[in-house]
Amino acid sequence: MRILRRGWSADAFVVGALVILHFTLYRLSVQWPAAPNLLIGGLLLGALRMRAGYAAFLGFVLGVLEAAMGLEGLGTISIVLALVGYFGARSRDLLFADARHYVFMYLFVGTWIAEVSLVLAMPGGPDMLGALVLAPVSALGTALVCGAVESVVAAVWRP
Repeated sequence: MRILRRGWSADAFVVGALVILHFTLYRLSVQWPAAPNLLIGGLLLGALRMRAGYAAFLGFVLGVLEAAMGLEGLGTISIVLALVGYFGARSRDLLFADARHYVFMYLFVGTWIAEVSLVLAMPGGPDMLGALVLAPVSALGTALVCGAVESVVAAVWRP
């Protein structure tokens, strides 16, 4: 049974590097609300190469790690990231995700959906400023940073 597609070492490196950078730069991302969300970017890039069930499991594990850092919304963050991983893996065929220019669109839309879902699902009511203004800015930053990392690694690592 194959969990990952071909070239899994480069993909594992990209996902691992983005997750480590996310948790290393966590204090900076908390101070600036529109910072790129490298965790969601890593999850979406991993979901491009994984089957849907494994991508959902990766999202759940990353959601538990994210909630452990913030100590709020443990179940909410885990479920939202599991759903993002699942639907990210299922939607890759719709977007022709092997083409480089579609990866940026995939990252932008996926991050925007994840950010809005997190804002709407958190206890305390939805924050409309976060959903309408900060989520697209964060999604754009995530798409640019994670897409650039993916492009560099693809050019260097993959044949």
